[in-house]
Amino acid sequence: MPKHILSMKWQVSVVILLLLLSSTMAGINFPATKDFSFTETERVSSAEKEIHWLSPEHPPWEMKKVMEKGVGIENGRRVMIYYEDGNLKREYLPESVDVYDFLIITPDEWASELQPLKEHKEKHGIKTMVVGLNEIYSGKYFTPEGRDDAEKIKYFIKNAIENWGVKYVLLVGSVYKMPIRNAVYKWRGSYKIETFLMPTDLYYADIYRIEGCCKVVFSSWDTNGNGIYGEDCEEGVGESDIIDLHPDVYLGRIACENKRVVRNVVKKIIDYENNAHGSEWFDKLILVGGDTFPGWGVVEGEFMNQLVAEMMDGFEAYRIWDSLGNLNALEIEKAMESGAGFLYYSGHGFPYGWGTHPINGSDEEWVGSYFTPYIMALFNNPHLPVIFLDACSTAKLDFNTSDLEEEGIPVPFDAKFPCFAWYFIRQPTGGGIASIGSTRVAFTGVDESGPHWGAGYLAYQFFKAWEKTNVLGEMFVEMQMRYIAENPGDNWTMEEFILLGDPTLRIGGYE
Repeated sequence: MPKHILSMKWQVSVVILLLLLSSTMAGINFPATKDFSFTETERVSSAEKEIHWLSPEHPPWEMKKVMEKGVGIENGRRVMIYYEDGNLKREYLPESVDVYDFLIITPDEWASELQPLKEHKEKHGIKTMVVGLNEIYSGKYFTPEGRDDAEKIKYFIKNAIENWGVKYVLLVGSVYKMPIRNAVYKWRGSYKIETFLMPTDLYYADIYRIEGCCKVVFSSWDTNGNGIYGEDCEEGVGESDIIDLHPDVYLGRIACENKRVVRNVVKKIIDYENNAHGSEWFDKLILVGGDTFPGWGVVEGEFMNQLVAEMMDGFEAYRIWDSLGNLNALEIEKAMESGAGFLYYSGHGFPYGWGTHPINGSDEEWVGSYFTPYIMALFNNPHLPVIFLDACSTAKLDFNTSDLEEEGIPVPFDAKFPCFAWYFIRQPTGGGIASIGSTRVAFTGVDESGPHWGAGYLAYQFFKAWEKTNVLGEMFVEMQMRYIAENPGDNWTMEEFILLGDPTLRIGGYE
């Protein structure tokens, strides 16, 4: 076995041991001068370029070519988007109630831990309501609807929109405490119909869809009525569900495992919003990347980093690149300890870390590897960045020992671990204030003319949204709305990227 592969195996093995330690402690059950600019015309004209999967293990899936149609939220107002006589129309829907702005849904036993967050938000004019899961299921506020717990929660959000005027929603709890919906992809394999599950919180944000022209109805994600949600079937395999994909609320999740983690994350949010404003550290932008696909032309990671650096006026770029010779874990720790407003990583990812390739190296050579246990060594609180992980599986909320066995690392017992993207947020002494990552394998479409689709284009649109708003959930939805406008058939990317953090977060803090 080549030395670099053996070295990577040893690194991963050590990481697993540290993961077990960190999980127990958590109380859980077992080069810069190149011109990287591109024009929108160039981006659109290269719409037939090849998709690059960020992992060799991926389903045989392709984007559908469809016309955009749906109901979403835009500038705080719900909008209906449809085509009429060949022209794209946008029609804002009337709103008449303004009881609450922000809905927090939590296991009932954690409600008291969330009271400080409610009080903090209301001091800043955000009318907040904390609701327990049992209150939803028992019908304390609205008559419960839905066939399973996830659908009951979704119907509750719909009622909260229509009766309270809610625009922001925070889900509190890991996927074992707060249900997540698995969208289902089906295709014809060599010997049988293959099924792939995609955990997604977009299910809870996508409340409405358009039926016909132009009636607004509940977006069930089960339009074929078979009790399987979010089906996307290869032709001839089955009937796909109609999925709107446009978010109707600004939604995030803090995937807490227990009360202690809830208290820690709430404290981080409050301290950040109270102290970040006017701080010099906030004006830093950490950029981490290498050559995601060696030999495929553009050096994707560094290329995407540079595009974001040029877009983020007013931020000082801290580049951690293979071409600069500083792409290593110690440099990443150093940058994080100094503090930054944002961190953008572009490369390969795993449920327990990230790693990429050297420029013109091989797919078997790795540089810049950074693993979950390293986050335990961060003491940068409250100098916390918003983190975008342009990579595979970093937000795999159902990360467990079976994932390690697939990597060839046998574990003789069952255990659940906090995923990489979430660990940045749950780490009490530092890490990040929010993260965006994918729950499964991702793809990207990046070439010399810029990003076109997938993780890279999503990241580009997230940072572009900074010019419009400094509220985290609004940036995330602006990214989603811009993405779906350009790639309306890409259910995969829209579903897999989730926001781990408070959607009302004022990035950079309050004055």
